[in-house]
Amino acid sequence: MSIRDNLKRGTIEMILLHLLEEEDKYGYQLSQDLEKQSEGEYQLNEATMYPTLYRLKKNGFLEERKVQVVGKRFRVYYHLTESGKQHLEETKAQYKQVCASIEKVMSYRDRVKAADKKADK
Repeated sequence: MSIRDNLKRGTIEMILLHLLEEEDKYGYQLSQDLEKQSEGEYQLNEATMYPTLYRLKKNGFLEERKVQVVGKRFRVYYHLTESGKQHLEETKAQYKQVCASIEKVMSYRDRVKAADKKADK
C-alpha cells in the first residue's frame, strides 16, 4: 500500500466530518463534494465510505435521517452531532500538529544550513 493510500485511510473520518460541518448530506453527495473540493485528487469509494459513516454513527459523532425520495426508495442524510463537532476539532488539531512535526523533520537540513550561513556572516 502506498503512503498516499495510508494517509488517505488515516484522514477519512476527519474529511467526512468536515464535509458535514455546514449541512446534512447523503452518501453520494458526500463523495461528489469530496471529489469537487479536492479537484479530483481525493476520491472515496462506497466500500470505504459507508463503513466509516456507520462507525462514526455508532460512536455518536453522526446521526442519520431517512427521507423518502421516489416510491419506496429512501435517501439517508447524515448529521454532525455536538460530539462529532468536538471530535472533528480535536482531530483537526492533531492532524495539524502531525503535519507541522513532519514538516519540521523534512526541513531540518535546510534550516541548519541557513543557520550555519547566517553564523558565518
